[in-house]
Amino acid sequence: MTTTVRPNNLTAPTTSDIDFAAAEILAINAGRYVRFALDKPVLRLYTLSYSKLWYWIVWLADVSLLLLPCIERPAYFSGVPPWVALIIEILALSILLASFILSMHLQDKRKLLREAVYPYIFVSVFLLTTIDMIVYYTLTLHGRYYVRWSRPLRVLFPFALQAGQNVRRVIRNILRTLPNIANVMFLFLFSVLTFTLLGVGILKPRQLRYPGATGSAYFTNYLDTAWDLYVLTTTANNPDVMMPAFNESILYVIFFMAYLLINLYLFMNLLLAVIFSNYKQHLQDEQQVVRKRQLDTLMVIFERLSSQESTSCISFETYSRLMRSVKPEIGENLIEVYWTTLDVTNKEHGLNLKQFNELLLNLNFELVQRNTDKKILQKYFPSIYNSKPSRIIIDFVNSDLFRAIINLLIIGNAISLAASYNALEWFFLSLFILEAVLKMYAIGVKEYIQHRWNIFDFAIVFVSTTYSLLTAIIYSLKLNREVLDAILVIRVLRLVKLIGNVERFKVIFGTFSKVIPTLITYLRVMFMTYYIFAMIGMEAFQGKIVQLKQNDTLAEVCNDTRLNGTEFARAQYCRNNFNDYLSSLILLFELTVVNQWHVLAGGFVTVTSKVSRLFFLAFHLCAVIVVLNIFTAFVIDSFLNQYTLSKSKEFPWIQQENIISERLKRKGYRVIRRYDNTEQSEAVPRRRFNFVKAFQAFIRPSVYRRMTVVLETMRDEERALLLRWSGHVDTDPTALLNLTNEAS
Repeated sequence: MTTTVRPNNLTAPTTSDIDFAAAEILAINAGRYVRFALDKPVLRLYTLSYSKLWYWIVWLADVSLLLLPCIERPAYFSGVPPWVALIIEILALSILLASFILSMHLQDKRKLLREAVYPYIFVSVFLLTTIDMIVYYTLTLHGRYYVRWSRPLRVLFPFALQAGQNVRRVIRNILRTLPNIANVMFLFLFSVLTFTLLGVGILKPRQLRYPGATGSAYFTNYLDTAWDLYVLTTTANNPDVMMPAFNESILYVIFFMAYLLINLYLFMNLLLAVIFSNYKQHLQDEQQVVRKRQLDTLMVIFERLSSQESTSCISFETYSRLMRSVKPEIGENLIEVYWTTLDVTNKEHGLNLKQFNELLLNLNFELVQRNTDKKILQKYFPSIYNSKPSRIIIDFVNSDLFRAIINLLIIGNAISLAASYNALEWFFLSLFILEAVLKMYAIGVKEYIQHRWNIFDFAIVFVSTTYSLLTAIIYSLKLNREVLDAILVIRVLRLVKLIGNVERFKVIFGTFSKVIPTLITYLRVMFMTYYIFAMIGMEAFQGKIVQLKQNDTLAEVCNDTRLNGTEFARAQYCRNNFNDYLSSLILLFELTVVNQWHVLAGGFVTVTSKVSRLFFLAFHLCAVIVVLNIFTAFVIDSFLNQYTLSKSKEFPWIQQENIISERLKRKGYRVIRRYDNTEQSEAVPRRRFNFVKAFQAFIRPSVYRRMTVVLETMRDEERALLLRWSGHVDTDPTALLNLTNEAS
């Protein structure tokens, strides 16, 4: 490790200091928090730990563990040898262990082990899984039966890794919300039991029975009545559960109406309100903790990098070294540009705490020099690309007229597919190919592939064209026409993009796209719930209900005569079972929807005992009442925030972008803004293509001087900069700037 000595004999920050600062800056701007060890260079380790390659390797190991039950007993793919599952499990556990060791090596282990819980969770789950795996395969080789009791614990591996911060935050919010939920749940269950006592007391003397072949007793048993009333809260058995009483007397309907008003419309909505309120409060508390950690990190970085002079500022030399570590590909010119965005009066003065904090924010903005962002044709064939005909074509592609023509073609393609008019297949394919070529010519291949809809359009057109050519040229292959039809029908999905271009729908689509990344975390927590109950359900109900072939004598009763005459057997729900992993997940999803969930649960209760109701009751309480309501609260809160923000057209980064642009312009730079899926604040307005002016451009070049933003020429292209927000979706510029005031 080397150090540099300044003329005034003050030691400059070491390479370790620069590495630490760069790694922390990358972590903050990526929305992560890592307790980095201060005594080792961590940038290379951090780069490896959070590289895309390592991310996908760990992700593949995580997914492999969660999909492993597909080939484990009871296996959906029963033909796979047991040793395959063993090898996959060993490899996956090894990768997760390596990821855990790497994250631990990155961090301050003393502070981590003192403050965090997840390292202990990972070690405990890993040891338990390893012991269970060894015992299971040892006994299996000797032909003995053994239950893999550690399989439900597999969902804790991603939770216990450093990369699982978002999952841990969601689970922490759930756990913190549970005490408040418990109060409402107690009142709700107390109300159910109270109505159970009233119902049995009122209806038991009437000796009524449910209709049907079984004709079971109606409201005579407290446990059965409590179960029926709980199911009624989900409306799954409404109005069936009240029909015997309704047929007896219309006055009994008052009892059920009062029950639904209190328990369904009052307590269920009150439960959602409590969850929503507490979720927001816990989320704000979580954000305050994150800001406190960022503040602590900011102070540590600044103290380590600031000079030993009385001004206590970060010198330009240290700043340059830091920028090269944060952005290894950055050039000297852009280092100067980012320095300019901080509005430092003199390089000798260095960066104070406020300016250093602003640097963290400005790194979320992508600044690219114009001369390094040229298209291939513009770079190697400038005379052709910048010619008058080329400029007219490019201007036309960027015009509203071109977009309108493509939208009409999308609608026409949908109509032709709906009418099964295949004669126009090649006509639309040719036009869509031409559209892709023109877009790549106008905006460049690099810019073209940065838009997901362009990738989607190109993939569909490419696959459709390739398959159509193979079908036409190599007819002897007898390729399946249904595959091509499916591909052609997928092109109709471009109608979604068409609807998204409508102004009143654009805000909704944009809001939804911003919510999706965080939404995935909540879906993952929901899947963790599914996985745990699927593992328990397979061990408890495997083989109890079996789908047989139609010609089998027991096919109608799902291989169990006790189901004869039940609604489960009449509805032919035999395929809904816990006999394998995939079937278990599907069954749990059906239970989440709650329609007919009491019938599904009743089938398993019939072939086992009424104790099985506890399993389905626990799943409904955990998955539907708690997790799904928290999921709903998140969607409501996120959508309201994003929708309000998008509706106001005042994006958080616009103000800071204006400041950056103004500072760069004062230094002689020209800033060209780029926007992705946002409203343009000071960007160039949409162009309207004018055929008259385009024609005049060939005759009198001076008449036609308007060009697209990307093609505007500058005397000094090194002074032209492309500016675009590229920060993390959860980055709050205002919060980052406020850290300075708190630090002061």
